[in-house]
Amino acid sequence: MTQSSPKQWFQLEEQFFGRVNQDLLAKLRASQEKAAAAEAIMQVTGITDAELAADIASKEVTVETLSAFRLVPLVSVAWADDRIESDEREVILEAAAQSGISKEDPAMGLLESWTKQRPSSQLLDTWCEYAAALSASLEESHRSKLRDEVLSQARAVAEACGGILGFGSISPGEEATLEKIQAAFGA
Repeated sequence: MTQSSPKQWFQLEEQFFGRVNQDLLAKLRASQEKAAAAEAIMQVTGITDAELAADIASKEVTVETLSAFRLVPLVSVAWADDRIESDEREVILEAAAQSGISKEDPAMGLLESWTKQRPSSQLLDTWCEYAAALSASLEESHRSKLRDEVLSQARAVAEACGGILGFGSISPGEEATLEKIQAAFGA
């Protein structure tokens, strides 16, 4: 074994702590990126629970994906009776705006397109598969919060056209679509 000088020991020590610092900085950056992603998810989707947003962000779900994720049930409920009423369209666009989707956002353009021309029925089926996979990866409390928020917005669309004196405000087709959405969350 060769004898090392204090200078060599110092250099080894510097290398060791340099690597430790780099690892800590990388962890800090990753943590900050997840926090930023969670904040963006909250702004774009209207999810108000910070823990839920952080849990979703940790699954590497993007803001763009979640924007579409949140809009599909609304559009599907609106089209459940083979047409979209102007009140339903207003509720959908208002929900999107409240979720932070601007008029210039591609998600808003897609949404407006879906409110003018009915998307394929496979869109809701695909959404249900995605919702089931995402919700299976979430804690129960987060899954129920996400389900409740999505269903609340979808129900608002279904109730937008009202009925006669409040009766029949949700049609059988809309109710069936709401049940399908709820089932996607495992409920």
